[in-house]
This record gives sequence, structure tokens and C-alpha cells, in this order.
Amino acid sequence: MVSMGLTSLVFAALMLYRRRDIKRLFAYSSIEHMGIATFAFGMGGPLANFSGLLHMTMHSLTKSAIFFAVGHVVQAKGTQRIAEIRGLTVSHPILGWGLLLGVVAIAGMPPLGIFMSEFLIISSAFARQPLLAIPLVAGLLIAFGALFLRVGEFAFGEPQGGANRVEASYVPVLVHLALVLVAGVYLPGPMVTWFQHVAKLLG
Repeated sequence: MVSMGLTSLVFAALMLYRRRDIKRLFAYSSIEHMGIATFAFGMGGPLANFSGLLHMTMHSLTKSAIFFAVGHVVQAKGTQRIAEIRGLTVSHPILGWGLLLGVVAIAGMPPLGIFMSEFLIISSAFARQPLLAIPLVAGLLIAFGALFLRVGEFAFGEPQGGANRVEASYVPVLVHLALVLVAGVYLPGPMVTWFQHVAKLLG
């Protein structure tokens, strides 16, 4: 499982640089994060299993917000091609900054929830299998660079593409991102206890 997780992570991270469609970009990001979770469960042990469960939860919340936002982007700009989308933070400020925050979260920046889960996974890897931690960190850095390269292209600059009014609500995007932010700062005791219990059952 560890080798499968690392392979998925590194492959998806490299492929992020070649995506030209905004939906496919974040679909490959999902492959990357499933690789991270698979790596954690492959490592095994209470800490790695706990961090794998946390990572899956944080990824689900964050990626839901991102795909909500991406759907709004397609509606606003009339295209999924990254090359035809520019200046989102100017033409649609709430949407643009919301999507940017989602990318910051999915890239694992503190204090958002995925930073916590990735930190725990990396810590567990360095403690138990230091040699495996090296390609893990390399894959994360490759994906980090790709995401910020792409988000810089469509979030900033002179607005390009359509300027249609977004009919859908921004509430799901903002609520999910708020949950990810709160989880990065504080995890409720019952959730921690439940994750610890499941982590022990996984072995």
C-alpha cells in the first residue's frame, strides 16, 4: 500500500503541471491526496492511521468547497479551459478569493486542516521509515508548486473570459472552508476520540 500511495502521489503531482482543464486539475489533485491517505494507512500504527483518517476528512471538506467554486467559475466564465480564465479575483471577488483559499487549504498551508493531517503523516514517516518520507515530501512539494502555478494563472491578472453573473449560492463554499479552518485550529474531543478508536481497530 505504501508504494501504491507514493506512486499515486508523485504521478498525480507531476500530471498537475499538464492539466489544461480546471476540473481535471482538481481531479488529479484528488488522486494525489488519495495517494497520501493510502501511504498513511500503508504505514500503519495508531498515529499514521489517525492522520490518514483525518486527511480523508479534511480533503473531503476542502475539495467539496473547491468543486463548488469551480462549478461557479465555469458558469461565470463559460469555459473550463484554464488558459481562457483570468482575473477571477477582479471580475468575481468572492468566487476568486474563495477558490484561492481552497487551493491554499488543499496545498496544506497552515493553519488549515490538511496542514495538520499532512504534518502528522510526515512525522510518522520520518519516525518509522525515514527513507520513505523523502519521496513523500518531494511529491507534496511538486504538487504544491503546480497548484500555485495554476491558481496564479486564473486568479490574478487582467480579467479574461466571460463575466456572467453567478446564480448559485456561495454559502456551501464558505461553510466548508470555515469548517476546514476551524478543524486546523481545534478538533472537538469526541472527533479525536472516534478517530483514535478507529485507528486502533485498523491496527
